[in-house]
Amino acid sequence: MSFDREASCRRCRVYCDWVIDPVGCLGCSRLYAYDAKDGRRYAGCVERVHAAEVDLGVLEQCAEEERGFGGIRAVRVPLPICSAVVDSAYPRRLPEIGCVNPEFYEPPGGGTFVMTTREQPSRDA
Repeated sequence: MSFDREASCRRCRVYCDWVIDPVGCLGCSRLYAYDAKDGRRYAGCVERVHAAEVDLGVLEQCAEEERGFGGIRAVRVPLPICSAVVDSAYPRRLPEIGCVNPEFYEPPGGGTFVMTTREQPSRDA
């Protein structure tokens, strides 16, 4: 399986990943399910945002009890409808200025950063 470069940030010393909350996938039109031979129903993402297939009964139980299932690492950039966050591997190792790759923290389909500079007038003029 190949991993999408933008699902994992490896451009500085802090390794960050997109993490999906699979409970948020319930009700998504991109969720598929199948019945396995063991009698359980498993669900996964048609878009393969995450590669895991999880027990649908457990997901539904977590949603009913309003508790988390636990994060699943994204293997490609999450879709705008995904319940996703960026999980920093070593938050205390972030530079003092914050993430040096801030676009990685932008939500998929979100806006972009615009950098502008202003030249200071010359004192010689």
